[in-house]
Amino acid sequence: MVLKRTSVLVFVLMLGMVGSAFVVHAQQHTELTLRPIEEVRDYYFEYAAQHGWQKLSDALRQNAMSAVISDGTFVETASRLYTPRVIWAERMAAADYYFQDLEEAEQEFYADYYIDPAVGIAILALLRDTNLGHVQSSNVEFIVRDSSGKVFRDFDVWASCRAVTEQTVFGITLYDAVYDLFVFGDFSEAEYIELFVLVDGMVGRAEHRWNLK
Repeated sequence: MVLKRTSVLVFVLMLGMVGSAFVVHAQQHTELTLRPIEEVRDYYFEYAAQHGWQKLSDALRQNAMSAVISDGTFVETASRLYTPRVIWAERMAAADYYFQDLEEAEQEFYADYYIDPAVGIAILALLRDTNLGHVQSSNVEFIVRDSSGKVFRDFDVWASCRAVTEQTVFGITLYDAVYDLFVFGDFSEAEYIELFVLVDGMVGRAEHRWNLK
């Protein structure tokens, strides 16, 4: 679809997925996982001392982007899984940028931001469509399924729309919606996680997947 090809760059820039093209020396340390931070904490500090906290955060955030199996009825979709390591690196990068004490920032992370995978997971989802109604919360349903086959929906999934913005690309009006999702459940043993996005009254669903290490 021409619209998808011509608008993809704008969408990628909005997501902040265009980062520096650096090579992570130890890929296993930045792979997508729900495992504890303590296993790689020393490495992260060592890497950040050489390359900076922002590069570490960018690598983890990029690896946390889902594989989009299908955009369903939408023009474009994307999502990011916020694992403990992704959130930790983001908080440390922000602390470094604002000259905050890193030990204090780490304490704040565990007090205010840490999410135990045995309790739930956080996801950032972005939806783009030419129809405003298709991205509005009253018409959108988010469903999650883990590798055990368990399905999380309705009251298991808390969804909050951050914002809906409008832009015009080559004379076509596009609406972008950003959603924060929290999925209640035990994902500590999950090998992969799938996200499905349905629009009320429409046939077809967006399908995203994260393979976990």
